[in-house]
Amino acid sequence: MSENAFSLIVCLPGEEPARHDLAGDSVTFGRSPENQIQMLIAEVSVRHGRFDRDGEGYRVVDPGSTNGTRVNGAPVGPDGVALKPMDRLVIGTVVNAYFIPTAVLASTPVADLVASLEASKAAATPKTAPVALASPTAAPAAPVRPAAPAAPGAPARSPVPVGGPPVPPASPGGTTVKLDQVRGPGVKPAAIPAPSRPPVTGVPAAPAAPGAAPVRPAGVVPVKPAGAVPVRPPVAPGATPAPGGVQPIPLKRPAPSSPTIPLPKSPPKPGQ
Repeated sequence: MSENAFSLIVCLPGEEPARHDLAGDSVTFGRSPENQIQMLIAEVSVRHGRFDRDGEGYRVVDPGSTNGTRVNGAPVGPDGVALKPMDRLVIGTVVNAYFIPTAVLASTPVADLVASLEASKAAATPKTAPVALASPTAAPAAPVRPAAPAAPGAPARSPVPVGGPPVPPASPGGTTVKLDQVRGPGVKPAAIPAPSRPPVTGVPAAPAAPGAAPVRPAGVVPVKPAGAVPVRPPVAPGATPAPGGVQPIPLKRPAPSSPTIPLPKSPPKPGQ
């Protein structure tokens, strides 16, 4: 076995690692069965790339596959990347492959070698340290404005913070409860009935508008003027006087000499 012989270990998802010995000046790989190394998976292009002989080793070339090729995380282009022993390749997006000297595989099983490489890769990958969330910074307290000196004998006042109205003190033994919280939203307070007033007597009423009927104040009784004479109703001539000695006033008849207005005559009926 040549000391410069190399093999490619291909790990397809859900399958055991497969060993492919590289021989010749060029070895192609891809999804098509025409390639020397076939990777039957959708993420790999039909003719994905190739391994070209480069001195005593190989160079991987990707002429322009759909999902690309990476060597140790670096992308591979048409110019290719020279491979070193134990390099890790990602073909497409899900296929892992390892460039291994064939002499190493003579003494180490493929599965154990892949497990060892995966473990060393996981240990070398830096993990993100957990970041402690900073506690929210409390808002700075408002500066306190000193109170003006109180007059002698006046009660002392507490200082008022600058930049905002004073906070009302809480009720003793509990928290201040607003009226809206007690009666609930959308509930209006009951209307307070107005106190009834007694009727006023003897107060002259305001002058009424022209043509309006007079309004009598409540509780006021009309008073008849002293010495008023009742009006006698007219009585026809020859009527019996009413009891009580009140003589009716006789109605006047029109004089005989008064002219009379003749009534209009009806037109004669036909045939008369």
